[in-house]
Order: sequence, then structure tokens, then C-alpha cells
Amino acid sequence: MINQKNKKLLCEFVDYKCEICKNKFEIGDLHAHRIRRGCEGGTYEFRNIKIVCHTCHKKLHQNEFRNVRVK
Repeated sequence: MINQKNKKLLCEFVDYKCEICKNKFEIGDLHAHRIRRGCEGGTYEFRNIKIVCHTCHKKLHQNEFRNVRVK
């Protein structure tokens, strides 16, 4: 899991906006999504993380964004 210091840095970098829907959120409402999953060797390095809101994170895991590139 990503530590709070790094999550804050990433959220600041994206101006507290979900990288998919582009809406602005409080830090507690944003999630660090691993592009490459942990079971595939994905880590919590910055290059493997996208900051997304709860709704978009849930949709990502339900494969509802078939045409959205999150890399």
C-alpha cells in the first residue's frame, strides 16, 4: 500500500483531480490505483500509479473502462 506522504505528493501533482473523470476531490476521496496489478509484479512506484476517485477506481476494477487508457 502507498504511504500517506507519497499519496499526498501524487495528489498534489495532479492538483487533487481524478486522472479519469478530471473532477477535483479531497485527498481522502482519492485512491492510488496500480496500473500493473500486484499479482503481475506491479509496485507502488510513482510510474505505476494513477490517482483516481472512488467511483472511477471501482469502475476500473469492474472493467467498465474498456477504452480508457490509464497509463
